[in-house]
Amino acid sequence: MSELKSGKYRVIAKEYEGEMIPLEIEIEDNKIIKITPQKKMTPGGLEETVFTYLPKQIIENQTLEVDAISGASHSRQGLLDAVQEAVLQAGGDINSFHNFQTSKNTVEKGNTLKPDVDMREDAYSIWRKIPENVSKEINTDFLIIGAGISGLAAAVQAGLDGMNTLVIEKNSFVAGNGGGVEGIFGINTKMQKSAGIHVQKEKIIAKEAEMGQYRVDGSFWVDLVNNSADNIDWLVKQGVQLSKVDDYHGTCMFPTFHWYKGGFASEGYVPFMKKRADELGINFLLGTSAQSVIFDENRVKGVYAQTAEGIIKINVKATLLATGGVGHNPELIEKQGWPTKNLHYCSMPSNTGDGYQIAMSLRAKDMLRESPEFMMNYIQALPHEGVHLYIDPINGFMSLPSGGPVVWINQNGKRFVNENVKKYNLLYQRMAIGATKVTYQIFTQKIYDEITKNVSNAKAVLAEAVETNEGKSLYKSATIEELAQKIDVPKKNLVATIKKYNKFAHNGRDEEFAKEAEMIIPIEEGPFYIARLDPSNLIGIGGVGSNQKFEVIDDDFERINGLYISGMDSAMQYRNVYTITLGGSACAHNVNSGRHASINAKSYIETL
Repeated sequence: MSELKSGKYRVIAKEYEGEMIPLEIEIEDNKIIKITPQKKMTPGGLEETVFTYLPKQIIENQTLEVDAISGASHSRQGLLDAVQEAVLQAGGDINSFHNFQTSKNTVEKGNTLKPDVDMREDAYSIWRKIPENVSKEINTDFLIIGAGISGLAAAVQAGLDGMNTLVIEKNSFVAGNGGGVEGIFGINTKMQKSAGIHVQKEKIIAKEAEMGQYRVDGSFWVDLVNNSADNIDWLVKQGVQLSKVDDYHGTCMFPTFHWYKGGFASEGYVPFMKKRADELGINFLLGTSAQSVIFDENRVKGVYAQTAEGIIKINVKATLLATGGVGHNPELIEKQGWPTKNLHYCSMPSNTGDGYQIAMSLRAKDMLRESPEFMMNYIQALPHEGVHLYIDPINGFMSLPSGGPVVWINQNGKRFVNENVKKYNLLYQRMAIGATKVTYQIFTQKIYDEITKNVSNAKAVLAEAVETNEGKSLYKSATIEELAQKIDVPKKNLVATIKKYNKFAHNGRDEEFAKEAEMIIPIEEGPFYIARLDPSNLIGIGGVGSNQKFEVIDDDFERINGLYISGMDSAMQYRNVYTITLGGSACAHNVNSGRHASINAKSYIETL
């Protein structure tokens, strides 16, 4: 290997979405001896893991051949590129440096898993590491990882059952991604009966099975629906406040959506459940994230966790994963099959799939490719700041980019779906788009004005968006031919598509996709607009296989002893699309799985 010139080298590690982390890399006696990020990182976060763990491997083995960290491929590659740049600046030979020595994986000793023949353990080996330094050791019976909707439900139930329980949460506050949840599903609750609402449970279960293409084990739906009224009554008893029950803006098939006070769980659920957990003596460690799992004698015995003061070891009898899903992890979203280019996140940055990755490190049943994301459309040029984009009156999941009286075309300038498919399920708006290279939405000023008629400054917003045109995603033109030129699709195809669509509109019959006659509005009177539809993600739903006791299972449907899962880490009742026509069912699952995972964990602990 070429001689490296000693010194301190300043380089930049480029991360996802263009974020940059300055690094100082010190080289001495022909070796890299120190890699120091010049940025403060969130304790316990995935970013900190990358820039703490991997530099140790690089320094120890003097190589760029380091472990993969699932969910952090962008950060990992950014680090490696930066180190490579420093080596080049020091006069080194990158090829020699790459091949100098290969790092070795070290997994928890004493485990009874099979030899390393499964890619899952290799890909997620970081979650089985034994930390070099442990500052403290804690003992508890029940550990809950995550303090969102399901974690808080589990904590309160554990407190009611008198379990010695600890909750760790990587954020400095409770709620997680659940604070923005608007309501919860329930059938035949006291609130519904008071309002004169009655629905036959079996009709709901049958409809869910149909919408899921009969690909799920329907007994999960039976349990959820049958427990829903009792769960809501239980929540109210704990202090949770609900305001009304309806069909969620007309999008639900049945009036089963129970709204939280103030329209969000952050007002009606979280503060009351945290208060109740405190009253019951549940211990919380905030700003604390799980780093690796302890698996010994064929069962989960605890985790190592990162705190502001250092790594702690938590010895347990049962562990519940309630980390909120994979909704802010681009690598895992891509693994599901979704493109992540121009992806807007409505989820908490903390939802990086920690629970999923811990479970996969133990070879849990991988359901990620079959699990749905709460994926919607947005237009990059229109305002889209913040996590509440999904309820924006112009750019939200029920407004302009969601479809309706507009035309959607693919990269070839042709229609490919009923643009009002959201009528059947709001989340259908993104499903067919996944089959295209790119999708554009065409509309007129008149159509836009009608869709945004209740928004006072809608015209000004559109005009500014066209002017600034963020991401080159929105164009205005006087003719359809000019629109085709703006986005470089075949002009002949686009003109023919719009001509045919206008014929359908005048005849009141969509001869291609049977869109409702009232939604077929002619695209004849300009000005015309064309916008690229990009993905906007609210939450991830599911990913880890479990049984009806909410025990994590392996590929043979056998439980992994001592490991439970709830909330958005599980959700076995969905496949590929969230059936939002039963509004609030995900939140109902969060509460149900949290409560019953806790109840079942208590029974398991009593057998030890």
